[in-house]
Amino acid sequence: IPVGIATGIAISIQDVPEGLAVALPASATGGARKATVIAVLSGLSETLMAVLGAVLFTTFSILLPIGMGFAGGAMLYVTVKELVPEIYREEHSELKVTAGFITGFLLMLFLDSAL
Repeated sequence: IPVGIATGIAISIQDVPEGLAVALPASATGGARKATVIAVLSGLSETLMAVLGAVLFTTFSILLPIGMGFAGGAMLYVTVKELVPEIYREEHSELKVTAGFITGFLLMLFLDSAL
């Protein structure tokens, strides 16, 4: 399987729990129709931006490092701003949280360089 197709399949599989995370709270407050519309719009916006990004960065390849920097920065921001405080609220052992975060980060760096 070509790398691009495998990546597309992996992203599609990852989008299923993401769509559920968007739809479940909406279904609890506004019903199934509202939840479906919100989940579909969320997925379509992601697809639209992926196509736009592919066209933009294929046409202007010099912008690719800048785009990757913005994407990585956005992911890091969400992790630090949203996830880490929530984890510290749920888990009372700061050592376990910090060790888990550092282990995950090092694993990501290893996989990035090894693959």
